[in-house]
Amino acid sequence: MKSYLDLVPISAKVHKRQNRMSVFCIVLAVFLVTAIFGMADMFIRSQIMQARIEDGNWHVMVRNINEEQANLISARPEVTASSWYGVLNFRGDQGYTVSGKNVVVFGSEESFVTEMQTDEIQDGTFPQKDNEAMITENAKTMLGLQIGDAISVNAPDGASYRFTISGFIKNASKTMKEDSYAVSLTTKAFRSLYPGVTNGKPADYNSVFCVQFSTHSNIRNTIADMKSQFGLSDEQVSENTKLLGLLGQSGNSFMMQIYSSAAVLFLLVLLAGIMMIASSLNSNVAQRTEFFGMMRCIGATPKQVMRFVRKEALGWCKFAIPLGISTGAVVIWILCALLRFLSPEYFAEMPAFGISLPSIVAGICVGILTVLLAARSPAKRASSVSPLAAVSGNANFLQPVRKAANTTFIKIDTALGFHHAKASKKNFVLMAGSFSLSIILFLAFSVTIDFMHHTLTPLKPWTPDLSIISTDNTGSISNTLLEKFQENPAIKRAYGRMFAYDVLVTVNGEEKKVDLISYEKNQFEWAKDYLLEGSLDTVQNENNTGLIVFEQQNTVKVGDTVTLHTENHSANIKIVGSLSSSPFNNAPDVGTIICSENAFRQLTGQTDYTIIDLQLSKNATEADIDEIHKLVGTEVIFSDERSGNRSVIGTYYSFGLFIYGFMALIALITIFNIVNSLAMSVSSRMKQYGAFRAIGLSNRQLIKMIIAEASTYAITGSICGSVVGLMLNKFLYARLVTFHWGEQWSIPFAEISIIIAIVLFSVVLAVRGPVKRIREMSIVDTISAQ
Repeated sequence: MKSYLDLVPISAKVHKRQNRMSVFCIVLAVFLVTAIFGMADMFIRSQIMQARIEDGNWHVMVRNINEEQANLISARPEVTASSWYGVLNFRGDQGYTVSGKNVVVFGSEESFVTEMQTDEIQDGTFPQKDNEAMITENAKTMLGLQIGDAISVNAPDGASYRFTISGFIKNASKTMKEDSYAVSLTTKAFRSLYPGVTNGKPADYNSVFCVQFSTHSNIRNTIADMKSQFGLSDEQVSENTKLLGLLGQSGNSFMMQIYSSAAVLFLLVLLAGIMMIASSLNSNVAQRTEFFGMMRCIGATPKQVMRFVRKEALGWCKFAIPLGISTGAVVIWILCALLRFLSPEYFAEMPAFGISLPSIVAGICVGILTVLLAARSPAKRASSVSPLAAVSGNANFLQPVRKAANTTFIKIDTALGFHHAKASKKNFVLMAGSFSLSIILFLAFSVTIDFMHHTLTPLKPWTPDLSIISTDNTGSISNTLLEKFQENPAIKRAYGRMFAYDVLVTVNGEEKKVDLISYEKNQFEWAKDYLLEGSLDTVQNENNTGLIVFEQQNTVKVGDTVTLHTENHSANIKIVGSLSSSPFNNAPDVGTIICSENAFRQLTGQTDYTIIDLQLSKNATEADIDEIHKLVGTEVIFSDERSGNRSVIGTYYSFGLFIYGFMALIALITIFNIVNSLAMSVSSRMKQYGAFRAIGLSNRQLIKMIIAEASTYAITGSICGSVVGLMLNKFLYARLVTFHWGEQWSIPFAEISIIIAIVLFSVVLAVRGPVKRIREMSIVDTISAQ
């Protein structure tokens, strides 16, 4: 042996059990940091993919600039792509059509379609000539078009513009929902058909200049510099806020709130990792003070003992850090695989075995730096062990007793448990702090669930995949068509509604307008979850009864009798219930009354439907959709909402998997950390427990002592963690929710109950191992335990 440091591998063999606990604690800390940072990284990647698909891969739109300014912006070294973009008939109210269907007409350069959109061109190429155009794939299907065919864009003034098809672009959720088409033209062709403008400025053609920057540049500084150079106002420059926010480049005030909140959460994760490792090392060294004293006896200096402790701790990292990182990577891979499986349309490009470099770097840094920092205090403690105390067998660090355990109201065993927990202030702070941090982490991350629920609107049970809508909002869709849909195996559920808009009613002597809407059995079943008061059975089974939908300004109450004045006659309808929500948006000052189909027909004389909604079966194919489309014909609006639904589902899966994954991970780490910490704490006091047994303490009393000690840590940690956690929860809620939606914070009782229950469960689980070990060991073995 050339150095005392050569004793490190020998010590590792002798103290396998104690070291295993410390290594496990380092693995947990590294796993926690790697998994959470990696999940956050993959979550951001998934959202960037979805943002580029839905909103485009442009970064800013600039309004009211001329061609010269646009050319100067394009020439900037940070700009990777740029294009003019103009649009006509976006809301479908300007009268442009193709084959009788509304058409959205937009003009741009090729770079907008090929570089600022994701997989936009499905077949063919961007128009190379001004008499060429691309059209959406739904037009290809419905009109039987091919590349090279001619189409005519009909203007509201009767003019017709003829183009040759050069390619097909993917369907947008907007055009599919509205049963319309979209046509892509060159900028010159677009401006040539723009009404009322000749040789005008770009702004006259409702055109904006889209810019894409290099992601390696500082986009925020570039935007600020561009504004300064060209004298652009904030109103002239619009950011793609979602995309820039995910890239960490947005100057939007709400995104800044999100950035600061994310920084607080990540600091908490790092602090939790540090606390776990520090607590572990402190307990480990406390168990082996006699060993370090013996090293002093054979000539080791305090400095050498400190180096020994640090090298030993770094030796644990060789195994613990790779294991923690690899375990975290596996969890990330599983979540990414789930995303690919649940929403392949958006996340098919998500790597199956993606590597998150930020999470790996964070895991390594937390592991090594924390071990080095956490080892300083235990190393000093070990180096201060007296050689004389080690030889005499009294090397354990015993705090001077200034006050005896309080046995006035509690038994001696329980009192000693409380006393032991508080005997070493440092150990008490580390243990209680470890418990507290678990609660703080849980309460802090729980705000992200509220943020998700405010950001996303999940699909309602009545959300259709396809809707067949009357073009003039009248009851013009045959009842027999609904019967055909109900017999179609590709359709899981078909249900219709009849509407009577702006019906004049008299209630309590006042005249008002309402929309009268019919429900059938499926819709009444879904309405059960939204019933505020009253009875659905009465509405379903009795004519001349109805439901109202709650609105703040609504003066109609349950129990009122409303007189409806239709074209043919007047009839009374009794309000027997109230719903909190419905699928309909009515005009201001227009109420909603819902009744059964029989009641609607009796009240209005209308027999056919205004809208039929279809929910498809899982095995429905595109061919089935085309057949349904051909069946309904072109005299109705065929609204395909699948793309929008998939977008909502994809976003919800992405948010839900990672956010609930954070929460599950924190709960799991809490259990493992508490079990491991308490086991190490008990092991460090094993000699004291042996001494207690030698002077007559029974196993049962010893167990009560351990439970009392563990309960002290748990209760103190729960109180402190709940107080600090609630303060942090309120702080983050104000930044993530109140700032944007205005909703005020309330105490999250459910989350507090869940995490405290987890802590208590962990304590019960934690005391079982040490108790079993003490029972099985003899008094002599307990006293001599290392």
